[in-house]
Amino acid sequence: MAQEDNKVVNYYDSIANQYDESRFNNSYGRFIDYEERRILDKLINRPDHAKCLEMACGTGRLTCYATHALDASHEMMKHAMARHPDVDFCQASAAETGFENETFHTIYSFHLMMHLEPTLIKDIIAEAHRILKPGGKFIFDIPSRQRRQLLHHKQESWHGGTHLSKSEVLEMSSELFDLGRTCGIMMLPIHKLPTSLRKSMRKLDFALANSPIKQFSSYIVYELIKR
Repeated sequence: MAQEDNKVVNYYDSIANQYDESRFNNSYGRFIDYEERRILDKLINRPDHAKCLEMACGTGRLTCYATHALDASHEMMKHAMARHPDVDFCQASAAETGFENETFHTIYSFHLMMHLEPTLIKDIIAEAHRILKPGGKFIFDIPSRQRRQLLHHKQESWHGGTHLSKSEVLEMSSELFDLGRTCGIMMLPIHKLPTSLRKSMRKLDFALANSPIKQFSSYIVYELIKR
């Protein structure tokens, strides 16, 4: 299987010390964090005995939902390990985790797939299937192709460069998984709203992003269920 592209790992190694402050210690980052946590609260039901893996844990912002976590960036993962001493960590590619077959009940991954080529995303889906127990769930986010087409988005770099439609996700996963729930993140153009209004718009935005027009949200979260 292919490994995460070295440029992605090197980039996150280089910004690890500033990542939390620059990305999430502001009104825009807290907006995204709020919606992602609401979705994980809904999709992850972890009994005491269940094993839950976070792929690409980064600095550990969302690692509180996991029993195990991995990241290809050692520098990012150092921060996660300090935040969550009770979680088992390993440095590994999401496409080659090294875990035994049928280890986990749930796997989740945010802010990873959007940096990767579709062939590598397909490899990661296959790896998640291998290490999930039957009936286990793989939860991940990806920028919405419909949203980007609607806004005539032009991507200038690999960072957040990959977007998929629901049909493309199904094509990648349908031999291994059934589609469960889908959720949207960030419908409104939050970056264009005054900073003072962003917090008050969270609930409205979340409702719109999880309404019948969810496919036009900035990101779609997919819940895949292993057959």
